Amino acid sequence: MTGLRRRKTDSGYARGEETRARIIRTALALFGERGFDGVSTRDIAAQAGVPAPSLQYYFESKEGLYAACIEDIQIAAMKAVGPALEILDGLLEADASDDKIIDAYCSALDGLTDFLFGSADASSRALFITRRIMPTKSTLTKKDLSKATGPRLQERCGKIIARLSNGAMSENEIRMTSMTITGQLFAFHFAREHFKALLGYDEITGDRLTTLKQIIRRQTTLLLKACKSKRA
Repeated sequence: MTGLRRRKTDSGYARGEETRARIIRTALALFGERGFDGVSTRDIAAQAGVPAPSLQYYFESKEGLYAACIEDIQIAAMKAVGPALEILDGLLEADASDDKIIDAYCSALDGLTDFLFGSADASSRALFITRRIMPTKSTLTKKDLSKATGPRLQERCGKIIARLSNGAMSENEIRMTSMTITGQLFAFHFAREHFKALLGYDEITGDRLTTLKQIIRRQTTLLLKACKSKRA
């Protein structure tokens, strides 16, 4: 009997997690399309196919759901990028060769590219993030972005540039260079529909994603190695 009760509990928990995930996916899409202020909890519940009280049960409020969307993006992004960042941090601490460090950073960008373009929710996430940096009544847009993957990558990039330039670049030069390197990928991400139209793509297939990663890796390597020329 105990085993039967446990299976029921596990099954109920799984269904609850599926419902919660479905609400978050729906909210990501609607917040991205209309913004925080343009969507009601009833809109989200109706499109997710759940009773309206379910949103209060799982998230307490609309802002709670919005925060859950942010957390969902951050967790998924770190799953894609985190392992490569750990390797990169280890190489930086061990004072490994420049080539190994640059390669590790490029691997982190590979993971981010897969996350930004290779998932079913990629378009919704792009719209959501774009909306999030625009003015809104939600106080959550003013939250600290330190947990976001982009700033973490930019911070590591700055460390690499500082190491490669060996003091020959100012802090602002380092910051602008790191923004340029990390920004090349986000430019494709936020303007994905324009990017697809220019290239005549209906979708970003696996082969096209591989090509994009190769281009980003090549450009990143060239930009980082160019910082060596700044050495005195």
